[in-house]
Amino acid sequence: MATYFFQMKEKVIRLLADEIAEDGWNDYTGVTQGTGFEAPLLKDSIHAALDAITIKFWKSATFDVDGLVEEVGEEDIPEDLLSVEGVYDKTTGVFLPKMSFIANKTSLIGIETNAWINYPENTLVFVNALGDEGALVYYAAMWDKPEDEDDLITTPACAITAIALYAASYCLLNQAAGSANLAQYRTKVDSGTPTDIPAKDMSDFFLRRFELELQRLPSLERGVLR
Repeated sequence: MATYFFQMKEKVIRLLADEIAEDGWNDYTGVTQGTGFEAPLLKDSIHAALDAITIKFWKSATFDVDGLVEEVGEEDIPEDLLSVEGVYDKTTGVFLPKMSFIANKTSLIGIETNAWINYPENTLVFVNALGDEGALVYYAAMWDKPEDEDDLITTPACAITAIALYAASYCLLNQAAGSANLAQYRTKVDSGTPTDIPAKDMSDFFLRRFELELQRLPSLERGVLR
């Protein structure tokens, strides 16, 4: 079942025991937000959560490389690239090995006549020029960041709970920071010790729940880069 951006924000609002706000109470009319957690913070928190899940659960993607090139520069590398998982040479019909920084060693063996390395950052360099048909690059990518209310959350449905938990933790960090600024004025009569920040404790709790939920997600297989 598809989850839209506004639905994702509603999930986070409910996790935070907040209520969905009516239009007209601030400058963010027309977008989903809570009475205590405004639209920009909810957006930031969901974007951060989409980045956080890529530790274990990334987006699989590909892009084509033209024939006869020796290097793919930053201007041609997809912006969402996290890591290159494999390079398929369309001319020879084999997956090319990744070169290693090992003295007196080469990855060119058997039927392989080429190799690649993702160095420097955002550059794909080949030992030899590709054949006429070019190559297909398989890579791990960042998840799409929603901007509009009806934008889809493009992750599989099994990741939605993890995203909501991380987003809730992120939102409470903002609240904890505000509480910390006031904590210096507290006394024991007020709330125990000046270092007591309940929002921080709840943020840590949601973060632990996120990590547990992340462990339940199916493990993705990395490319074999011998």
